[in-house]
Amino acid sequence: MTAKKLLAASLLGLSLMSAARAQTEIQWWHSMGGALGDWVKDLARDFNASQKDYKIVPTYKGAYDESMTAAIAAFRAGNAPHVLQVFEVGT
Repeated sequence: MTAKKLLAASLLGLSLMSAARAQTEIQWWHSMGGALGDWVKDLARDFNASQKDYKIVPTYKGAYDESMTAAIAAFRAGNAPHVLQVFEVGT
């Protein structure tokens, strides 16, 4: 294989590797409604725009007790979020 073909194959391989690397998605369940919920969405949007490695996905899960119930059910089903914002009983 000539040096040019080897270089071309190497560059193609590297470009495919970088294209295959996807963002790490982080599920964030929270209990912030209203203006604070909007603030959480803005915070996640700004963070996501600031870099390309991670994507924060904030999801409102209702009041604290509803979030806690949803988190317990998700944990038992093997689908717990990466981050959960709850009151002190949940920590």
